Amino acid sequence: MAKDTKDGEGLTTSSFKITGICSCEYKMIEKRMKKLKGVESYTTNPITSQLKVTYDSSLVSPDDIVKAASRAGAKAILISSD
Repeated sequence: MAKDTKDGEGLTTSSFKITGICSCEYKMIEKRMKKLKGVESYTTNPITSQLKVTYDSSLVSPDDIVKAASRAGAKAILISSD
């Protein structure tokens, strides 16, 4: 897993496939991402049913992101990390 650098910190970007919610419910996922310590940025795309998250892997893991999405009522499946 390659890491990007920003301001001297090692960051990882991962993409997740989102299922189990309609496009109007993506705001719930966004609220959960805001609460995760270590998440630098995120984007949701209801058209492609994807979530892309850039995070500090020393503070948050892909499993943490999957759990946060689950608490929002969605199922997130890791599809790529770079």
